[in-house]
Amino acid sequence: MDRQTSERAVAPHGSRAGECGPMIGEMAAVATPPLVEGQPARLDVGASLPCRVIGFSGRDVVLALDAPPPEAVAEGGEGYLLLESDGRLQAVRGHLAAPAGGEVVFRLTDAITLGQRRMFSRAPLAFTANLRSADGRTWSSVTRDVSAGGVRVARRDIDPGAEKRLELTIVVVEGRHEVEAKVEIVRLTATDIGLRFADISREDRLLLAALAIAYHRRS
Repeated sequence: MDRQTSERAVAPHGSRAGECGPMIGEMAAVATPPLVEGQPARLDVGASLPCRVIGFSGRDVVLALDAPPPEAVAEGGEGYLLLESDGRLQAVRGHLAAPAGGEVVFRLTDAITLGQRRMFSRAPLAFTANLRSADGRTWSSVTRDVSAGGVRVARRDIDPGAEKRLELTIVVVEGRHEVEAKVEIVRLTATDIGLRFADISREDRLLLAALAIAYHRRS
């Protein structure tokens, strides 16, 4: 779907009565397909941006743009998330809840069915995980599950004390790549530590999202 096609489908401003209005009304009246991770979509906020759904929570949808927007898109800008199902284009209204960069948070104002409630789906994948505290202490562990939003690791002998932030390295893709991130401890039990990514590259977040999606597709 090219940009001209998407603009005809969703741009109600400046169009004559009967051109785009009925099309939008028809789309809004049709039950939208379930929104799932990995789903290709197009974000129309003045520019038409190809993207992919990588997570959601409530009405907030996290989108990974295939390419940076050609011009700055302001936070709060209104637009449409375009989804295609069975050859039918459907537009869901919303606005940008965070500035458009490599990742976009788009807050829906139209109703839509979500495939799940969790922001990012987790997959029970075991990877070598190395942790480092601000004072230089290090620990080696293994992941219990991973997602684009964080990981859970086996606690073993890890004793972070009062530390709330750690540096994490995960060895993935059969040892050919290391995911590096700054993480926050969000859950601590006798057996596990739940970690949320505080700082991670877009590429590594998308890699973890792809690994989780691939696992659930196989299962």
